[in-house]
Amino acid sequence: MQIAIVLYKGMTALDAIGPYEVLNLISGAELRFVSNEPGPIITDSGVLVLGATHSFAETPAPDLILVPGSSADTPTKS
Repeated sequence: MQIAIVLYKGMTALDAIGPYEVLNLISGAELRFVSNEPGPIITDSGVLVLGATHSFAETPAPDLILVPGSSADTPTKS
């Protein structure tokens, strides 16, 4: 089972990391942090950075897609 957790600028880290910790317990599951391209993604705090391990193109048909939320009222720092 392939699970894609979508990362994007301004996302709430806990909304990705919490489910990751639970889903990572599934035997045989392959978890991927995906974005437009692999690399660092700045979360809504403007301080914490998560890393996308794969691009959307590298993960064309995951079995499960998780899209974390964001704090719309919290501006992200560049």
